[in-house]
Amino acid sequence: MEQIRQLKIDLEREITSHIQTYLMGILNSHDIVYDVDGEIVNEINYSPFCKVLNFVSEHKERCRSYSRELAKSAMCYKKPFEDVCPGGLTLFALPICFGEDTVIGAHCVAISNPLRSKFSVYDIASRFGVDAHILWDAVKKTPLIQKPLLKIAREQAITITDLLSKVLSRIYTLKQNEEAIAKKYNDIEAIIKGSNGPLP
Repeated sequence: MEQIRQLKIDLEREITSHIQTYLMGILNSHDIVYDVDGEIVNEINYSPFCKVLNFVSEHKERCRSYSRELAKSAMCYKKPFEDVCPGGLTLFALPICFGEDTVIGAHCVAISNPLRSKFSVYDIASRFGVDAHILWDAVKKTPLIQKPLLKIAREQAITITDLLSKVLSRIYTLKQNEEAIAKKYNDIEAIIKGSNGPLP
């Protein structure tokens, strides 16, 4: 079995944001990128339903904690994980990788519609401590995404996570090279100063 390493690097929030926004243009849902410590690098929330659960709820951490644990599983095993969150949405978590055997983060995206049954929504509202009418109104405001588009969005999530892996890995490698070149320059400069005195 391959050894899975985790590498803590400074993930570029500005880069992840642009890529996440593209996917949310298709899904209008909820998207989070985590680093290897499970800390949020960037979060985009286009879903009225998720916004109510995340900002109005008495138990707002419930969905985010679930998302974080799913992301940690994706990082730990270096493979996608899919499950239903406490709000009834299907979450899809994928590892963001550096090379073949190193994980640098995870991408977790909601790839389903909110439940459209009034009974189910009222039950979720009760569990989250939210006014049921507010949550039901948020469901009605959330555009319904057809199944074929959800399937395409799932495939796009995989492609986008692969793109995140490649872009962030490339940025990290370039930074490492720049730091190595700067260190060599400083070492040479120190040797010259030591042997000839200060440079003019």
